[in-house]
Amino acid sequence: MTGLIASVVEAYGELRVNKGRIMLSLIGVAFSVFALTAVLGAGGMLSASVEQSVETYAGRPTVLSVMSTSGGEEVTAQEKDAHVLGEIDRLGIDQRTRYTNLGLRYQTTSGVRSVQVTAVDPAYATMYRLRPEQGRWLADSDSRRLAPAVVINAEMWELLGRPEVGGSTITLLAQVGQESAEVLVVGVLPAPEGVGMEGAMLYTPRESALELPGLQESDLAYGEYRIWVPPESADAVTARLGSALRETPVGSFEVYSMGFDDMSAFDALKTAIIVIALVILLLGALGLVNISLVTVRYRVREIGIRRSYGATGARVFMGVLMESVVATVLAGAVGVGGAVALVRAPFTQDAFRTMGLVDLPPFPVSAVVIGLVAATAVGILAGALPALIATRIKVIDAIRS
Repeated sequence: MTGLIASVVEAYGELRVNKGRIMLSLIGVAFSVFALTAVLGAGGMLSASVEQSVETYAGRPTVLSVMSTSGGEEVTAQEKDAHVLGEIDRLGIDQRTRYTNLGLRYQTTSGVRSVQVTAVDPAYATMYRLRPEQGRWLADSDSRRLAPAVVINAEMWELLGRPEVGGSTITLLAQVGQESAEVLVVGVLPAPEGVGMEGAMLYTPRESALELPGLQESDLAYGEYRIWVPPESADAVTARLGSALRETPVGSFEVYSMGFDDMSAFDALKTAIIVIALVILLLGALGLVNISLVTVRYRVREIGIRRSYGATGARVFMGVLMESVVATVLAGAVGVGGAVALVRAPFTQDAFRTMGLVDLPPFPVSAVVIGLVAATAVGILAGALPALIATRIKVIDAIRS
């Protein structure tokens, strides 16, 4: 250990003496490691943004749907809820929601328009990564309001004339007839970037859905149930819940996965990013090798004098090698720091959010580790050849040069 520390200290001293010659190589390595770390870090966050964008529509990979397949025509929605939710609760699953699609109309300044109404429980937002850009999402307490609380999308909010969120009511109309009701807008979902208009959408608590105009209890009897379970228990939950609900007094139910679990496209993206990063690193290593060879040629006389005073070939080899390693590690640290600062910069994060990133992940630790390891590896590879040449220099010829 003492010899290694001495070699590092000696290498650092040589770097300070020959900093002019080595500066260009350090700039090249720092830029290469910066590019490598930034590409890996940004690539990881880009993959996360694509995955989260998909999950906004398809749900997380282990979202399961429980849907009625037959029977139970005379059973009320409350009876179905009691039986199905009871089985779900028995498995200890707390991320669950009822899900029913309905159709209503709403009044705007330019006339009456149609809106897709989705009656859900509050957990739906977590399962589908929904986060209002204004106001808030539905809460359990919203089912007890005198005026039903709703969350609308940006398109509907624009058509309504941008009413005050949390303080203004809007008028909903029945699909058929003149029945109407006032509802309170408590949140507005952001418009998806790069996607055309998706139509007016409205989310309301399942508990208070019957307070909407023109809806009857029979309209809620054909909904489904969705649950989110850990990936490692998805198969077991699907089998157990499917067996328990296959034949019940309230009808037969089928359990299947709704999430998008084909990650082959993301794996291909990560592979392409790694290949690009390795090419960048290789270019930086080649530049460092050339400058290291030139540096050794300038130091031939110095190396010969050290050998004449008893320095072994191993000591000379380690000294030259450590100069390269210490230099690249320092340059790598600078490059990694710059990459982290770039990827975590506000304008970069805003760009990822426009791609669909809802929950901003931390900078990938693996990218930092790979960047530092790559810098060390480049130093070893780039310093090994010059160090080997230095050990083969004959003492007499070196002194005479």
